[in-house]
Order: sequence, then C-alpha cells, then structure tokens
Amino acid sequence: MENVYFKSVTVESAHPGKLRNISSVATAAEFLLNEWPGKRGRLHGLARQACLEAMDGTGTGDIARSAFLDAATEANIYVENTSWVHY
Repeated sequence: MENVYFKSVTVESAHPGKLRNISSVATAAEFLLNEWPGKRGRLHGLARQACLEAMDGTGTGDIARSAFLDAATEANIYVENTSWVHY
C-alpha cells in the first residue's frame, strides 16, 4: 500500500478546541477510522473507500481528498482556513 499526499485539509479533531491538518491518504484513512468526531454517514464510508482505493493504486489522491472533504463538510468538522494548524 502506498501513501499519497494531497493539499491539506484542516478539520476539527475529537479533542475540543484542537484542529488537525490532514495532508495524505494514509493520515485521512487513519483519522476516518480512529479519530472521526462527527457523523459517520454515507459520505464517511465513501471517503474511507476512496482512501483505500488511493492507497492500493486503483484510485487517486485527488479523489480521496475530495471525498474526505465532502465527509468533513457533512459532519460539520471542516475548517476552511488551512493556515490554522494545531495538534
């Protein structure tokens, strides 16, 4: 499995007041599985699948990033200003 890097996405973490900067498929997958603080709906599942596909070479980092961003937006944990990097 390969780690693919992408343009950072900043999200709220499970720790109140802490933000997390996600910039790779492996980090996104780990966050989706173990640290996701929001709703785990349909888009969350699609983001997990997109990350797995990017890591095994059947998908791309851009698709995984887009799916992760959609899931974070749906769960209200996406932070638009990527200059805020904590954690």
